[in-house]
Amino acid sequence: MAFCQVFVFRATAQDSSKPPLRPVFEAGNTYRFVTTTEVHMQMTPQSVRKVVVEQQARFDASVRVDGKKGVKLKGLTEKLSVKLQSGERKLSYDSLKPEDKATTLGRHFQASLNRWVDLTLDDDMRVVASEEHGRAGVATPLPGLPQFGPDELKQLVSNISQGFTEPNASEGDEWVLQGSRKVGDVGELVFEITYRHRGLAEFEEHRCINIEFGGRMNGDVELPGSGASVFSKGKMGFQGNGLEGRIFYDPTVKMVRHSEQNIVMTLQIPGKAGDEPRQIPMQQRAIVRLLHVVPVQ
Repeated sequence: MAFCQVFVFRATAQDSSKPPLRPVFEAGNTYRFVTTTEVHMQMTPQSVRKVVVEQQARFDASVRVDGKKGVKLKGLTEKLSVKLQSGERKLSYDSLKPEDKATTLGRHFQASLNRWVDLTLDDDMRVVASEEHGRAGVATPLPGLPQFGPDELKQLVSNISQGFTEPNASEGDEWVLQGSRKVGDVGELVFEITYRHRGLAEFEEHRCINIEFGGRMNGDVELPGSGASVFSKGKMGFQGNGLEGRIFYDPTVKMVRHSEQNIVMTLQIPGKAGDEPRQIPMQQRAIVRLLHVVPVQ
């Protein structure tokens, strides 16, 4: 996933004595995150399509063997649960249930759970190199569905540091992040997000820095062509009607403890030959929660 950005910073007086505002993976620690993504699509006035995914990811941080600043992360998915609903039809998968591994949906997801990724991060915690390991899964029987393997682990690390473009920000500061992001080989998203430093706040008995953000995104994404796909083959355009969220950054562990992002958008899905594109309202809620930071064992 390629990513480029520019930002405009509007600041108050800076305090050079305070620690930088940015997430840091420290060598010698294991970081576990739980991510939850919920997607609701109003396919027709009577039909709703829902997807709920919960993933537990583990990252072991160690020093870079090349002697450069930064860290090396070994990332893997420890748990995964997926719930799909389209009208009256429901499917589910839970990696902790042995009986789910033999189902068609289970075989699809197990293929990616057998792999892990080594990520090299620079001193700014940006991913500069990645290498996949583990058993390659069999060809997925459901190519229209997403997987949750090395690519998603890499994206999670990138998302954790997104928005922390001004490490010296103080309460009251505001900055704008503009850029584009390639989504694999299927398309590109363009976004503009404004971040606001709201000062200290309590989150689950932790003293955190509260950062609020909001903005817009739009783009085109190529749809997979498969009878099992959620969509039909073609180009899907979408216009973000609104994007907003909040980040709780814990300066004690130098890491995002909780982030939540809500997106309301309209999808434009190609219709059949001669038909007008379908306008599909969609809502997405994505939560990343730091489970714990412990010494590597």
